[in-house]
Amino acid sequence: MPILLYAVEACMPLLARQTLSFECTLTRIFMKLFRTGSPKVVSDCQVSFGFLPAESQILIRTASFLQRFAVSENSLCMLFANVARRQLHSVFLQSRANVRTSR
Repeated sequence: MPILLYAVEACMPLLARQTLSFECTLTRIFMKLFRTGSPKVVSDCQVSFGFLPAESQILIRTASFLQRFAVSENSLCMLFANVARRQLHSVFLQSRANVRTSR
């Protein structure tokens, strides 16, 4: 999984179809791993093993990256720190919307 999402946090914002592509790839990996053709079985296995959906993992990785970027003492990072903070704010808003819709 880490290799699939390597450096995706620096490519924000992702299009919905790109996120769906990650999700489809992960579903296919789990289908092969659990030897099933059912997306429902895959979803149940992901929940049982505590595996977050691709969209959630991408949001978490992006938030972590932007937090580190915003507080970095590197002069180039400091130049774009305000942009990173704005993007971080939008990531938090997006994740809050996802939590509300999943109930």
